[in-house]
Amino acid sequence: MRGARFRVNQRFPLVTAAVLAVGILMVGLTRDDADLPGPFPYTGAPLSAEERARLASEGWTVTGPDAPPRLVALTRPPSAGETRWLVYFGGNTPGYLAEAKSVLLSLDEGRGLGLAAIAPPGFDGSPGKPSPEALRDSAASAMRWLTETHPAAAQDIHLVGFSMGTMSALAAAHALRAQETPARSLVLFAPFQAMKVGRMGLIGSLVGRHRYDNQPLLQPKRLPPALVLHGGADSALPPVQGERVSRGLRAPLKTYPGIGHAELLKHPPALADARQGLGL
Repeated sequence: MRGARFRVNQRFPLVTAAVLAVGILMVGLTRDDADLPGPFPYTGAPLSAEERARLASEGWTVTGPDAPPRLVALTRPPSAGETRWLVYFGGNTPGYLAEAKSVLLSLDEGRGLGLAAIAPPGFDGSPGKPSPEALRDSAASAMRWLTETHPAAAQDIHLVGFSMGTMSALAAAHALRAQETPARSLVLFAPFQAMKVGRMGLIGSLVGRHRYDNQPLLQPKRLPPALVLHGGADSALPPVQGERVSRGLRAPLKTYPGIGHAELLKHPPALADARQGLGL
């Protein structure tokens, strides 16, 4: 009996130590990320056949994921005589490509540019799970695919990113420079320096939550001319996030009082400034 009691008691220090270790880890993680926006749950959803058919209209094409770039891509070729391509990377939202199509058409404003958006893993049927690494890798793959599929695009690509997609746009710019076809311009709507995305609650603080960090990508000497746009009333990614990105890129920042996060994409002055920043 004493032996059994001794064995049980021996386990208590091990259990206590494990609980303390987990607690210390949680406190450390919480302190490190306490000032970061989020956590935001991932909201990507599959693309239905009806939605895919609606996207593929009026000259637009939906490709993948069973063909290169092994992601779901939405493209519209440029009009005759036009060589410029505008590539949009969206935020953490369902209906990723539908939003992309709307924003691209608003920015194009009838110019006949080549337009493209490629859904990252976990969004609109692109295979894989979302993560910072998947986001960056898919952006690089998308640029390789676009320049191989449309060789004329390689010399005249303009990049736009919104919210979580600002990481994609920055990664795409670095990838294009690495393949010696640098982007011409870069516009970031509501960017972040760092944020948390993934599971909520206690378990989420330990597993299933990702830290998205744009700071390592903010290398102005390796990037095209950039412009940062931010809503002054953005409660998801506060304006200070845009200020930090602007400083890191040494790029101009335009802030729009009273404009929230998603509102920025439909705000006429912001769209006009984006066109100017893109040189359109």
